[in-house]
This record gives sequence, structure tokens and C-alpha cells, in this order.
Amino acid sequence: MWEHSPLELKWLKREEFLGNLHTPAMGKSKKKEEAVFLRKKITLVRAFSLLIGSMVGSGIFISPKGVLKNSGNVGLSLVVWFACGILSMFGAWPANSAVVALAFGRYILEPFFAPCAAPLLAVKLVALLGYYIVLILNSWSVSWSARLQTILSIIKLAALTLIIVPGIMLLAKGHTENFQDAFNSQSMVLDKLPLAFYAGMFAYSGWFQTSFVREELVKPERNIPLAVIVSVITVIVGYMLTNVSYYTVLTATDVLASQAVAVSFAHRACRSLISMVPVLVSLSCFGTMNGGIFTFSRSVACRLRWTG
Repeated sequence: MWEHSPLELKWLKREEFLGNLHTPAMGKSKKKEEAVFLRKKITLVRAFSLLIGSMVGSGIFISPKGVLKNSGNVGLSLVVWFACGILSMFGAWPANSAVVALAFGRYILEPFFAPCAAPLLAVKLVALLGYYIVLILNSWSVSWSARLQTILSIIKLAALTLIIVPGIMLLAKGHTENFQDAFNSQSMVLDKLPLAFYAGMFAYSGWFQTSFVREELVKPERNIPLAVIVSVITVIVGYMLTNVSYYTVLTATDVLASQAVAVSFAHRACRSLISMVPVLVSLSCFGTMNGGIFTFSRSVACRLRWTG
């Protein structure tokens, strides 16, 4: 058997030691450099805010007209709103970011051009500006974009409350005349009912956003279903009460003639809200854009991780 000299043995032990010292460490370092992951910064409250902020956008302030027009009467339109909320727990259609961005631009400029409509070019430029502000914010800090979403979600719920409270107060005083013959079969248009559902589902779109941020979500197996169920039920209750409030103050004819139901409601129910409604709606749209970009960027990152 080959025997090594003491000097050779010393040299071999040195090489073995250096090999053990460097090779695994380099491997671990390399693996750390190659591993790309997102830290778990999204709590249940932030997940809830993300969903509320994504769902409550321009839809509830605009869609009531489309739902009523294609359902035919007040009673069936309320059924459609409730059914859309239930369907959203099983599957919904994502909102078009361009539509939400344009709604943001139109509403934020409305106070400056009222009673005239804002120029289309100005609306597009402001919509683009808002979209890029959200984009930069999400690129800069996950924590700050998540905090902003929480704040905007609170503002959205406050906006719904400002519509719900005056209407429910009038309803409690006995103003139920607009609900007389709510299920009038003569005005029912069943052939257009799918369009009513389309308008309603647009207002609910966004419930699925937590699935895109699963990697960053704390306890995803518990918080994803919990956030979806709680947020969708909250939005269903909010939307139903908001529509009841609309119909307490406005007749079906008023809703169909309105370009923005929330603004028409403010004119009738509480004139002090007229200047606030466009601002609240634009902030709602801003929150929807923020939620959309926050989650869509994760799907792109996941795609790049698998392909690159």
C-alpha cells in the first residue's frame, strides 16, 4: 500500500480542509444568490385590505345603471347584485385596468370642469399619470404600497357609508315609494339578463387577488380563504345597502338617466356630498389600480422565475 510522507500527509490534510471549507460554502453562497424569493409581509389585515381595495372601485358608483337597464326592474336588479356577490366567491372576471384608470382620470378632474365634462385628452393624461404613480410606488416599496392599500380601503368603506346612511335614514322614515311594484313583470327583460350580470360582476372583480401574493402572505393556507370569504361578504353587504340607498332616493328612471349614479344621489340626498363624491370615487379607482399592479407584478415575477 502506498504510504505518504509526513509532509505529504500534512499537505493532503490541508487541501482536504480547504476543500471542505470552500466548496460547501461556495455552493451555499451560490444557491443563495440564485434563490429569488419574496418576504412574507402581507398579514391578514393587509390581505383583507387588498381584496376590499381591489373590488370596491368605480363599479358600485357606475354599474347600478347597467344592472338596472338590463334586468328591467328594481327588485330583479337587487337579486342580480346579490347573485354576483355569491358567484364572485367561486369565480369572477378581472376588471380592465384601462377602464379603471380612465374612471380615475374623469372623476378627479370633474370638480375642475363642472358642470361641463372634462376634456378627453386631459382625462387620458391624468389616468396615465395615476397609473405610473402606482407603478413607481409598487416598484419602490412593498410595505408602503400595502399600507396605502389599507388606507384606501378604509376610504372606500367610508365612501359607501356616506351613501348608505342618508338613504337608510330616509327608508326608515317610510320613504318606500320607489320600491312599490319592485318586481314588475312588464318591465322585466330576461334576454338581457346576462348583460346585467356582466355589469354586476365588473363591480365585484378583484376578489382573487390574494392568490397572486401567496408567497408573501403569512399563513396562506389559513388567510387566503378567510380573507376572500370575509371581504366578499363585506362587499356584498355594502353593495346591497348602497343600492337600496340609491333606490330609496332615486327612481328607476333617475338611475337610468344618470351618467354617475353616486353624483345624482348626492344631488338629491345631501348636497354637501356633491364635491366629495368625485374625489372619493377617484380614490376608489386609485386603490383598484394599486391592487391590480401589486398583484399582477407578482404573476410576471413568477413567470420570469420559471423561464429565466
